[in-house]
Amino acid sequence: MIRHFFTPQFLAFLVVGTTAAFINWSSRILFSVWLTYPVAVFFAYLLALACAFMLNKYYVFPKSDRPLNKQMRDFFLTNIAFLPVVWTAAIMLAESMPHILVTPYNEEIAHAIAIAIPMFATFLIYKFIAFRV
Repeated sequence: MIRHFFTPQFLAFLVVGTTAAFINWSSRILFSVWLTYPVAVFFAYLLALACAFMLNKYYVFPKSDRPLNKQMRDFFLTNIAFLPVVWTAAIMLAESMPHILVTPYNEEIAHAIAIAIPMFATFLIYKFIAFRV
C-alpha cells in the first residue's frame, strides 16, 4: 500500500491538496471576519471541498472513466466523513494552543494542523473508490 505514496500521482495530489488546503485556511480567516471560528472552519471546509474536487478530477485523476455523478458522490461522502475529524481537531487544538504556544496565531496554526490530518487516507480513498483509477 505504501508504494502508492511514491508516485507522480501522489506528488500531484500533494500539490492539489496544498492548494485546496490554502483555500481552506485562507477562506477561514476571511470568514472569521463575520463568523465565529467554529462556523468559519465549517464553511471554509465546504468551499475547499468544491475546489479540491475540481482540482483532483482534472489534475490527479484525469483518466477516471467512472461517471461524473459517482465520482462527485464518493468524493463528497469521503470528505463529509472527515469533516467532523477536521472540525473537532481545529477546535480542540485552538483551545489548547494557548497552553502549549503563546502566539496571536493560535487559530491559524490549529486550523493548518487540522486540515493536514486526513491527507494520506483521502488519497487512497480517492484513488481506489472515488475516482477508481
